[in-house]
Amino acid sequence: MKVGIDASNIGGGGGVTHLKEILSFIPANEGIENISVFASQKVLNQIPDDDIIQKITFPALNKGLFHRVKFQLSVYDQHIKQHCDILFSITGDYPGRFNPVVGMSRNMLLFERDIWKEIKHPKEIMRFWLNYLKQKRCFKKAKGIIFISEYAKDYVSKKLNLRNKQITVIHHGISPRFQGKVSKQLSIENYTEKNPFKLLYVSTVHVYKHQWNVIKAVDLLRKKGYPVEVDLVGGVIFNPAGKKLESTIQETDPQQKYIHYHGHVPYEKIDEFYKKADGIVYASTCENMPNILIESMASGLPIACSNKQPMPEFLNDNGFYFNAKNVESIANAIEKMLLNPEKRETLAKKNIEEVKKYTWEETANKTFNFIIKIYNQYYHV
Repeated sequence: MKVGIDASNIGGGGGVTHLKEILSFIPANEGIENISVFASQKVLNQIPDDDIIQKITFPALNKGLFHRVKFQLSVYDQHIKQHCDILFSITGDYPGRFNPVVGMSRNMLLFERDIWKEIKHPKEIMRFWLNYLKQKRCFKKAKGIIFISEYAKDYVSKKLNLRNKQITVIHHGISPRFQGKVSKQLSIENYTEKNPFKLLYVSTVHVYKHQWNVIKAVDLLRKKGYPVEVDLVGGVIFNPAGKKLESTIQETDPQQKYIHYHGHVPYEKIDEFYKKADGIVYASTCENMPNILIESMASGLPIACSNKQPMPEFLNDNGFYFNAKNVESIANAIEKMLLNPEKRETLAKKNIEEVKKYTWEETANKTFNFIIKIYNQYYHV
């Protein structure tokens, strides 16, 4: 069996991490002769070398969206047929005619239209709309579909006709380097202006991430006398949101004495921020499987978290929840975390145990086994 992986639309971030990790744990003796990965050269340079992996790129895949889509709709299928018996569309937006295909749901922004109303930016909304159409086309043709949360499976299944499709939920894994230990949690009285309680929020900057509300919540807590500060880690992926973040920092703490925005930090270095933090804030309101939240759970730190699904699906009752669109709600949740050191410690220990089930080896095994299952059904093996 020759497996193809369509990674032609992966640009970076979590998509590359997922691809790298599953290719590091290819199951042996499962009938896979080789795996052809179609992607830009930038992406191919980041995946492991292996005798079973064939890295394939084309000039159009290293250019902009127009060139890439034109190639995908014209001659891409010819190349796929030369190398593949089955294709795994890792971004779930393969637009061609090749069969059989396994698609994957990664991006809930394509379906949660309330976020579009908040964006108020025609070009960004058009981008989501086009990607939605591509995913709808891919899923209509796909023989199998992989979801990475129960929430996404249920939500998307109500929006698209997925009857007669083989569907499965396969969670992403986490890197062992995020695994921390639960330290003895101290009373807030042990913290001072010179030694403040350090909050950490790791996330890209977009309207549904609500960094500005976190900043205002921290400011509220400081006005109440709590010695807290927050480190914000993550690059801007939507310029209007970046401007809103910048203006909020200027209005609240222009000298960044207790609000520290670090911008984009390479994935390989993010775990260093977890090691310096005392607590986590996670304020996103649109996720499929929130890998940053899972990594936060592994860190051994207490977590104040958005109450929007699918966050509770993974964090369960082991966090201090808030409405991410409400500054006072965020401040109240963080305040509860600050005032309850015993609960902080108990919940952090539960999270450390909970995340042990999320491994990339398990993700890879389940993914390739599902692809093999679809292959066998299609070819009546």
